[in-house]
Amino acid sequence: MGIKKINIHGWLKDVNDNFELLKGFFSGEPGLGALRVARWEFDVMEDDPEGDANTEIGAHGTGIVLPAHAIIVGGFMDVNTPFASDGSATVAVSVEGANDIQAAAAVSGAPWSTHGRKAIIPKANTPEGTSVKTSEPREVTVTVAVAALTGGKVTGYLYYVEGLESAGPPASS
Repeated sequence: MGIKKINIHGWLKDVNDNFELLKGFFSGEPGLGALRVARWEFDVMEDDPEGDANTEIGAHGTGIVLPAHAIIVGGFMDVNTPFASDGSATVAVSVEGANDIQAAAAVSGAPWSTHGRKAIIPKANTPEGTSVKTSEPREVTVTVAVAALTGGKVTGYLYYVEGLESAGPPASS
């Protein structure tokens, strides 16, 4: 059964029927689903949601929180302005665990030293081996280490589906 065409007579019923048909699409119930995109930014010239300068060494939230059981199946980063540092700063991107989106890398090299689109660890063509699944709602976090940053901006796009809670390991007998 497909989406109903909305006619002038009985349009409200047709619209309500269509919402009912699409309920599973948005609720995580079996049926149709949606590949979602979490778009995040990290701009060195801004402060993180906690009010700390993004130039500083430490973990910086982006304000973008993925839901519990989200399965990140791919995506990419777009380095809008290459990162810069007076020292040998490294930058990493994480969601569920350290370095799970982008491993810590020196800003003087790939992927941070040139502008353009960059690969991330979860790959759409190998989600069974590279996907990242959140155990609870998790914020996209950028970690600056070794030295402070003096410039740079990156925009990231994480493709994810809303998964279900996974059962834990079997109980021992």
